[in-house]
Amino acid sequence: EGVERDGRHIHQFVPEDAPNFNASHVIHKLSFGPDYGLDEDVKGRTSLDGISKIVTEENGSTGLFQYFIKIVPTTYKGEEMIGSVAKPGQTTLETNRYFFTERFRPLMTDIIEEEHHDMGEKDGHAGAHVGGGTGAGTHAAQEHHKVQNSLLPGVFFVYEIYPFAVEVTRQSVPFTHLLIRIMATVGGTFTVMGQVLNLL
Repeated sequence: EGVERDGRHIHQFVPEDAPNFNASHVIHKLSFGPDYGLDEDVKGRTSLDGISKIVTEENGSTGLFQYFIKIVPTTYKGEEMIGSVAKPGQTTLETNRYFFTERFRPLMTDIIEEEHHDMGEKDGHAGAHVGGGTGAGTHAAQEHHKVQNSLLPGVFFVYEIYPFAVEVTRQSVPFTHLLIRIMATVGGTFTVMGQVLNLL
C-alpha cells in the first residue's frame, strides 16, 4: 500500500508479508519530455520502453528492482535534423534523452551450508574435506537454505539530471572535403617515407 505524505510517496507493508509482494512489472513507456522520434536508431539500446521483468521462485520470488537513470537535456538543431517534425519556421526542438543501468536484488537468497564430520583415521590417512571431494574416513553433506535479505521489495527509479546539455545537428560534408583529406593523407605518407629513406 502506498500513501502520499508531505509530497512524498511512502511504501507501506508488514515486513513479514514481504515474500508475498510481487515486484513483477512492465514499463510501457518512459520519457522525460516530448518524444519526437528522432532517435529511433538508438532507442533499442537506451530506452526502457517495453521492458518486462517477471519474478519467479528461481530468482528469489520477489526483490528490489532499481533503475539508475541519467537524464541529459538535448537540443535538436537544423532543418535537416528536425524538418519532418518541426512546425513551420521552427529551427530547434528541446527535450531530454536518458540512459540507464539496472540492478536486481532478490529477497530470498539460497545459502549452501557444508557439514563436515571427521570420522577418524583410516589406513593412516586423517579425515579431510578438500575441494568438494571426500577423503578417506570423512563424511560431507550440503544443505540448502533460503535466507531472507533485509531489503524493501519494489520497483524504484533513481534519476539524476546531468549538468550539461547535448546539441544534435546533422551536416552534410561536400565531396571535395573528402578528396582534400585523401590527398593530405597521401602527401603525409610520402613525406614520412622520404624522411625514413634519408635516414637510411
